[in-house]
This record gives sequence, C-alpha cells and structure tokens, in this order.
Amino acid sequence: MRILLTGATGYIGAAVAESLARRGHTVVGTARTDDAEAALGAHGYAPVRADLHDPGGLARAAEGCDAIIHAAATQDDDMGPAEQAAVRAMLAAVRGTDAPFVYTSGVWVYGSAPPGRLLDEDSPTDPVATFAWRPGLESEVVAAAADGARTVVIRPGMVYGRGGGPLNQFAAMADAGVPRYVGDGENHWTLVHVDDLADLYALAIERAPAGTLVNGVVGPPLRVRDMAEAATAGAGFVVPPAPWPVAEATAELGPEDADGVTRDHRISGERARTLLGWEPSPRSPLAELRGQAGAGSGISSQVMPETPSQ
Repeated sequence: MRILLTGATGYIGAAVAESLARRGHTVVGTARTDDAEAALGAHGYAPVRADLHDPGGLARAAEGCDAIIHAAATQDDDMGPAEQAAVRAMLAAVRGTDAPFVYTSGVWVYGSAPPGRLLDEDSPTDPVATFAWRPGLESEVVAAAADGARTVVIRPGMVYGRGGGPLNQFAAMADAGVPRYVGDGENHWTLVHVDDLADLYALAIERAPAGTLVNGVVGPPLRVRDMAEAATAGAGFVVPPAPWPVAEATAELGPEDADGVTRDHRISGERARTLLGWEPSPRSPLAELRGQAGAGSGISSQVMPETPSQ
C-alpha cells in the first residue's frame, strides 16, 4: 500500500515508517520544512509538503494514497482545534473508499484505574484538561466507519525506547542536579516500546476492522518511582530521583500537567493482541531504561507525556 504518514520524522512516526517499509509498503511522509523533506528522502520515503495547520493541504497530500496514518501533533496552544480540523479533512479524503485511517490518541483520555482493576477500551474516559477534546474526536473517527472508511484509533501508553520518549521527563524535571518525579511515585504507568508500537500501527493498517479502538500498551503496569530510578540512572544521574510534592509541582508545572503525571494508569493491551495478532517482543523495560535513556533523541521539553510529534 501507498501510505500517507503524518509525523514521519517524529519519535513515533519515524519508527512507524521503518516498520511499514520493512513490510513492503510505500511511505509518503509529511514534511513542513526543507530539512524534514531531505531527511525523509534520505530514508527512501516519498516526502510531501503538508502542515497540520493546513487541512486542505493534508487532504491533497492524501490523494493517490491507499491509507493514512496520523501520528503528528502540533503541540501548541491551538492543538485541539488544529487536530480536529486536520483529522476531519483526512477523514473526508478516505470516506467511502474503504481505505484505512489510523488516528493516534493516547492514554491521557483515561482517569486513574479503580483499585485492583485494569483500564481497557470499554472503560469510561476522563481526560486531563489539555486533551479534553480528544474523546469526542476519537468518537468521530470510530463513527466514520459507517461512512465507508476503515477507521482505527490507537491509544499508545507511555512510549520508551531508542533513547527517546517522554520518560526523559524525569531528568528534565531535575532540580540542582537531583531528578524528580511528581508525588510519591506509587502510581503506575503502562509502557510500550516504540518499535513494538510501530508494528501495531502496521497491523492496524493491514488487519484492523473498521471502527477499531485499541490500547497500545505491553506488560504489567510499572510503578512511577521505579521507572524514574531506571530512567535517570540511564541518563547518567548518580543520585536517585526524589519525590516532588504535588502542590509544589502544580505551582511550577500547572495543574493540568501535574494532574496527568500523577494518574494511576494501569491499562490492558489485550484487545490489540487478540484482535490484531500483535506479538510484542519480550522485554525488560526497567533494564532497557537503565541502559539507554537519554541516549537518542534527548530530553523532551514537555512534562506532560504526549508522544506524537509533527
């Protein structure tokens, strides 16, 4: 298939592009700059100029493509409206064609898990304020299946691997050389390696039924304190991370970010494995974090762990 991929030079998108190419697909990657266009061409992908703030341009970029994967995000103050307009334009391009359209959401649409339970795709949403618009957009994507598009929503968990990803936030929040995590660190997050996640996108394009919603997470939930210790050790810190009182973190980061990183996200990824035959590689996330955190794409400037990148 000839697949339009937004965010093809981003953290998730670059891994998705590699996975698609390995499976024989042609990757058409969006580029906003000359540098991005050159980078895509150097990897053997077909670059196309497009911007999330130009919905019409995205629709034109989709012409001649057999499928679309949306793995980009503006990460600016207009992210919600820009995302809604961009997704609607791309949905219009595939409506009535039976072409796959994969939308990248995220687990920040969930609240904290009830004691002793895992959240799954049927759990109610309770998004952090930053992404209050996202559940409604997910619903639009899923509902577009009724109009003849093979739509899929993927909610990635906390993405790690290749030295990048939002787990570098623990180092980014360091104070006087001491890394930190918000709260007591007893809450949990559920992880996914970026390479395993990329394979999930490829499977979604190839196999997912229309109107599919899946969590992209692997393995048991891990305690945030343990992840912080592993990630900061891998980043070269010689002192262990310290708890950052929620009130102090909220005053510095803002209530939305502090709320997000203190949620207890114990999440199931069973539907993706059962429905799509996803078989992530056996991994030891804490060991990998100790060995590679900070070695690749550097420390993210974000605190809220939002992974797609334009």
